Amino acid sequence: MKLLRLELKNFKPFRDLELPEGEGELPGGLILIRGPNSTGKSSIFEGILWALWGPDAVGLTNDELVSFTSTWCKAVLVFEVAGTRYKMDRSYSSAKGMAVVLYTRTGDAWKRLANKSKSVSNELMQILNLDLQQALNTLLVRQGEVALIANATPTVLRNLIVRIYNIELLDKMSDHLKSFELDLEAQIRGLEDDYIRPEYIAEQINDTKIRIEDYERSFKSNEAEAGEIKNHLKEMPDPEGLEAIHALTQEVERIERDHNSSMRYRDSDLANAGLSSAEIEVVQARLKILKKEAKRYESSRKKLETETTEVDRELGAIDATKSDLSEKVVTLEGVSVDDDSGVAECPTCAKPLSTEERENLLVEYQQVLKQNEEKAKTLKGRRVEVSDELRGIEEHLSDISKAHDAVCRIKEKQKDVDKAEKRLEKKQAKLLDAIKKAGVADIESLLKKHGGKSVLDLQRRLDVLSTKLGEIAGQCDSFRKLIDREQDAIKELEAKSVKMSELGAEMDSLKSLNEHTKYVRLKLVNGFVADYVVQKRLLGIIKGATNEYVRAFTNNQYTGIDLVPTTARGRSGAGLALKIHDQRDDATKKATQLSFGDRTAVSLGLRLGISRTMSYIRPLRDSPSIAPRIRCVMLDEPLGGLDKSRRTSVVSNLVNDQSFEQILLITHTDIQGWDDVPAIEVSKSGSAAIAKLLM
Repeated sequence: MKLLRLELKNFKPFRDLELPEGEGELPGGLILIRGPNSTGKSSIFEGILWALWGPDAVGLTNDELVSFTSTWCKAVLVFEVAGTRYKMDRSYSSAKGMAVVLYTRTGDAWKRLANKSKSVSNELMQILNLDLQQALNTLLVRQGEVALIANATPTVLRNLIVRIYNIELLDKMSDHLKSFELDLEAQIRGLEDDYIRPEYIAEQINDTKIRIEDYERSFKSNEAEAGEIKNHLKEMPDPEGLEAIHALTQEVERIERDHNSSMRYRDSDLANAGLSSAEIEVVQARLKILKKEAKRYESSRKKLETETTEVDRELGAIDATKSDLSEKVVTLEGVSVDDDSGVAECPTCAKPLSTEERENLLVEYQQVLKQNEEKAKTLKGRRVEVSDELRGIEEHLSDISKAHDAVCRIKEKQKDVDKAEKRLEKKQAKLLDAIKKAGVADIESLLKKHGGKSVLDLQRRLDVLSTKLGEIAGQCDSFRKLIDREQDAIKELEAKSVKMSELGAEMDSLKSLNEHTKYVRLKLVNGFVADYVVQKRLLGIIKGATNEYVRAFTNNQYTGIDLVPTTARGRSGAGLALKIHDQRDDATKKATQLSFGDRTAVSLGLRLGISRTMSYIRPLRDSPSIAPRIRCVMLDEPLGGLDKSRRTSVVSNLVNDQSFEQILLITHTDIQGWDDVPAIEVSKSGSAAIAKLLM
């Protein structure tokens, strides 16, 4: 498998990631994923795994994968297996849940293979020839898990190797036995689905009889309660008569409200009109008086308005005279006098004026100005008095107008009052007739007789009793049907008990045969495959592939990896012990005897050696070639325990490694001299992460 493109939307720290950008594809061979801690490097691996297998592959819930700023996330992965291209489109939202679609490339278009989680998982297993757990064991090396195989117990190591490899020789026999087992198990499950223990059927029969007794008691209790309700209903008033009384009572109350409202409006207009009675003669007399008063006040207003106009005219004339004389006074006071002749020149007409003439003329003008000022003061005072009188007249006229309007409305309002009184008398008469038909003199007697708070309360009680009687009748019908059904069920259970005894004997026979078949497959066939095929064929192939990596990763210090079969001990069974030859000490050591850095290098070499053999190994000479499955590896921080020299050796070897189509290596450790190796640079941009492919 080769990864070609990855798109992540709102996935963990990535808001909108596209690797590579545009229309390109990820290259083959080694790709470094670099960046500081906590920038999202491992989230790229998690996005790939989640796209392929969902949340089970990353150990997190879907909600934990959604960016904290969003409510949904999406991953689209394009990959290639054995020359065929596929696209996985997986999305999740808290509102709609999970959606996943698997496509295959046909010509220039994508064709949908599956769009349900189960069917997508099955298709992917067929494409990769591996289930989820096998794929995770070979595809991904998580941070801190490089030493997993080196630290495994012999039994765990052997079982891991057997599980990883798809051994097909002798599988025909195993598959045949497995198919036979599956058929037997299917038959057993079919019988188990139908099988019910006779003892349980007997319990069901007994429980059914008890239920019948309960239903019969409930039926009798309901019948008795229904009889009591019927007797109570006979004593209650007739529902139709009670409904008529209730309706008439409401109409009487409504008409009384209308009558009272009409009286309030009429009385309000009487008060505004200054009347105590709505009789026609009184109303007409009041209208005449109001008209006379209005005419008198209108006449007074006109006189005052005329006087106001005259006063304003006189004040205007005084203001004009004042302006003219004041200008002349200023002019005369500013005229210069000839010192030799003692004669001034009038600035207006250029007529010569003596000093005496000028002084006399100034005195005359000033006297006129003073007289006009006193007259204007008197006129303004009168102007204020007239304005006050006019406001008073306007108020009187407004009151007269309101009173006039009220008098005009009184006649209509009195008609409304009279109509309401007539309607009220008719409805009260009808209500009295309805009450008499109920056998009482008034509503109070009716309520007292039946213990009700109101007519509506009596109606509700009637409705409740009638409804309850109907419900009880329905319950009685239900209990009759339940009793009949349970009696039929007893007959069916008795017949089923006989049939179950026959099924039980058949099921015991099939289970015995299944146990024997399983023993043959697991103990004989699979034991032979594990012990012969693994120990005689696979170990040599694994050691050959692993030693090459170990020598390169450790600068030839460790030159031999050996997987030594161990004998069975207790429950764990036989296993494979990992031993390493140290060239420097010329000694063979166990994995536990190595330093942390050496154990890291050896474990990484062993893991890659196993993964390397996955696509071409043939456990036996007659085994068919296995189709390519996962020919890429994702390594999450495997270099942390290595020194600079061994890091360089590891990266140099991975760059030139042709065994894998792709190797994705996460590292935050500085690796010098590998600028030409394709790298995905991961960094932070605010609260989000960004990544870019550098070629």
